[in-house]
Order: sequence, then structure tokens, then C-alpha cells
Amino acid sequence: MILTEQEKSIRTEFRKYLREVEGQKGIWLNALIKAAEENLPALIKQHIREDFHCLFDNVYSIEELISISSKLKNDEEILAAFQGHISSKAIDAYIRFYASKYNIDLKTINVTNKNNKQVSLEEENLQVEGRLTEVRILRHQRNRIARQKCLEASNYTCYVCGFNFEKTYGEIGKGFMEVHHKTPLSEYDEEHEIPQSELCALCSNCHSMVHRNKEVLDVDELRRIFLSSKK
Repeated sequence: MILTEQEKSIRTEFRKYLREVEGQKGIWLNALIKAAEENLPALIKQHIREDFHCLFDNVYSIEELISISSKLKNDEEILAAFQGHISSKAIDAYIRFYASKYNIDLKTINVTNKNNKQVSLEEENLQVEGRLTEVRILRHQRNRIARQKCLEASNYTCYVCGFNFEKTYGEIGKGFMEVHHKTPLSEYDEEHEIPQSELCALCSNCHSMVHRNKEVLDVDELRRIFLSSKK
């Protein structure tokens, strides 16, 4: 992505805001930055608006950014996609940065909800969370349990390369590992619950590799490639 000098300046301010104002550091800071600069724009282009450039383009109003954030949070397919959850966190962090930079009180922002009614941002967030909880809570909880079982069964160790964040980084890496869906969620129908066998614990590098090309690479094939490279 090619940035203008102004966009580079805003990017630098955002990184500084994350470190100095929100106190982000280490792996989480790097994950937020990577999501904001790489994964989030790709998800927005794919699922929300094809003409999206980058977060640091000041053509987007705070209302537009909030609308994008709401759509991300209200779509389980996007959240479950590669880096989907961290991308939703990244855009929310950028909205807080934007509000701080331009002295905007987020409580005064009104948005249009799914019923075409103007409500406060706080009210809409509560309504979105309520709808997700009421309509999808059973499936969401079962999928979350399946995800946790996958991590525990793997001992938070990557299936492909054997990497373990806690063994490498100590306490800060404890309990950290990504979960890969062997079958893309887009191939499931609306009410499908994710079976345990469809989940696989992967480190960030290996997860990136299986999604490197348009067609998702089979985890066993990636493991074969990895092991053959070590011979």
C-alpha cells in the first residue's frame, strides 16, 4: 500500500497514540498495528466497500468509520475470518484516536441503526450486542467452546511447526494461539455450528501461510512442506 505523506504522518500519530495513550505494548501492540495497516483494509474491501483505501485517509468521517466498525462486529463471518477479531479491535482503537485527535465526544455521535432510526453510538452498541446475544448466543457459545477445546487439546502449540508462544516469550505469550477453520466459514449455511474436527491451532506465521493464496492450503500439506524443509 502506497501512502501519501499526510497518511504516513497520521499513521505515525496513531502508533504513538496506541503506545502512549492506550498503553499498548509488545505482541498486542504489533498485532493492532498490523491489523490496522494490512488486514483491516483487506477485510473492508472484501466485505464492505471495494473502494476503501486505508484508515489513515482523512476522507473518511468518524461516522463512516463507526458504520464500518458496526458492520464488522455484526457479521460473524468477518469476525471469524483470518485476523477478523483483531481487525475489529484495531478500527475501534483508531476511532478513539480519531476522536482524541479532533476533540470529538463519541457520546454525542448519532448513527443510523438497522431500523433506520437515529440513536446514540452507545445505544447502538448495546443494541448490536443484544441482538447478537439474543439471536446467536447458543451457536456462538458452542463455537467458542469448540475453539477453546481446540487450543487446550493442542496445548497452545502450532499444529504445523510446533511453535509455542509461552515457551518463546514467557508470561506475555501464555494462552496465545490462533485457530484456523479448515473449511471456510463462507461454505457453511447460516445455522451451522463448527465441528471440533474443523478447527486447528496455528501460530500466526503458519496461519498466514495457509491463507497466502486465494485457495486455502490444507494444514497437513503445509505441515508436510514444513517438515520436508527441515530434512
